[in-house]
Amino acid sequence: MSQERIQIVLMRIIEGFSDYFVSHLEETYNKSPGNIEVKNITVEKKLGSTGIHIVRVALDSDVGSDDASIAVKIYDKSEQALEVVKRINMLEKRLFDYAKMGIASASVIFFSGSVIIMEGIQGDVFRESKIPKPQKYRYAGRGLAAFHGVQKNRVWFDKYKLLLARSLESAPFSVENKLQLQKSFNRVLPLAEQASQHSGCPSFGDFHPGNLIFDIRVGRNPMIQTHIIDPEFLDISSEHDRLEDICNFFAVEAVDQYRMDKTLTKLVMNIKSFLAGYNEILAHNQSSFTDYYSKNYIPINFHLALMILMSILNIQHMEDIFGGEAGIQREIALRSNLIEKLLEDNSFPD
Repeated sequence: MSQERIQIVLMRIIEGFSDYFVSHLEETYNKSPGNIEVKNITVEKKLGSTGIHIVRVALDSDVGSDDASIAVKIYDKSEQALEVVKRINMLEKRLFDYAKMGIASASVIFFSGSVIIMEGIQGDVFRESKIPKPQKYRYAGRGLAAFHGVQKNRVWFDKYKLLLARSLESAPFSVENKLQLQKSFNRVLPLAEQASQHSGCPSFGDFHPGNLIFDIRVGRNPMIQTHIIDPEFLDISSEHDRLEDICNFFAVEAVDQYRMDKTLTKLVMNIKSFLAGYNEILAHNQSSFTDYYSKNYIPINFHLALMILMSILNIQHMEDIFGGEAGIQREIALRSNLIEKLLEDNSFPD
């Protein structure tokens, strides 16, 4: 959506969330304004591929002038927006107890039709943030652990068996290649199912680096605020394996690294940093990542391989990205080899 279109929409509805600006000016000047005038609306940036735009609103009032930041997302249909508002509220509720630890979501301050207005989000998305990489992965792990919670729930593992069967059936492999992949998955699957029996938790549904914003707040505690945004596919039911979200976060990175140097050394380091942060949050409730999985085998291999298998279904018609049909076939072969590497033994490859 164009900046002009967003500005027009906001000018039409801005009176509906004027209380937000009153609160903002009260916090700035320690005095309640008697009247407020919107002087300018500037669309500053779009957060990755989320469709969320950060907008600065210039305010003038009898107590003084200031800028307020809001986050705006506009949908095609009001039904879509309503469902997302419900999920944002669910996410906010789950993260409520972790606000003092620097983990939060963006609250909805106004909702009308297909337009959602959220409180301003400061900072940079995961990949653009200047925070050192190990720290970024640690904060990402902290954020996901806060959402997942510490309850031990039964996993509905048949879901993953079904996804595996459907993906293998639909994937553009030769019969021989399908049989080989099926054999490799079948060797690991029972171990993964046994290890994951009680790791059930809600699913974010699309937990990836683009849905994390890091805000560095100099002079404040905590100094780094982690915002988890865009919970469009959030499922609050508790039968999902924790590794579903974790491996979704790392699947693209695994493919990119394997494409570059045919190893996963850096990926393993980043996963370790992520799990260190995940354990920081669990430790506040006397829990640990290993409480949810067998201490001898953590089935990251299986879930990561399954995510990469499903990704193959999405690239079959991306000739423009991979350089034609030949490029797609090379990419499919590369991802197939990576799946075999992940499934070749029962420990995460170094």
